[in-house]
Amino acid sequence: MTALVIDADGHLTYMGEDGCRRQIVGDPELLARLQQLQEKDCTDGDGDWQL
Repeated sequence: MTALVIDADGHLTYMGEDGCRRQIVGDPELLARLQQLQEKDCTDGDGDWQL
């Protein structure tokens, strides 16, 4: 498995061991918070982040 990624469409995804990218269905408020953190990291540092 790989790190969680927010794709171009705003979906929280990860790459499974079989090579297929999977979308995580969950709390829209959590996704919004993760996007805020990613934007903050992009302006404050190198833009890399992990959960």
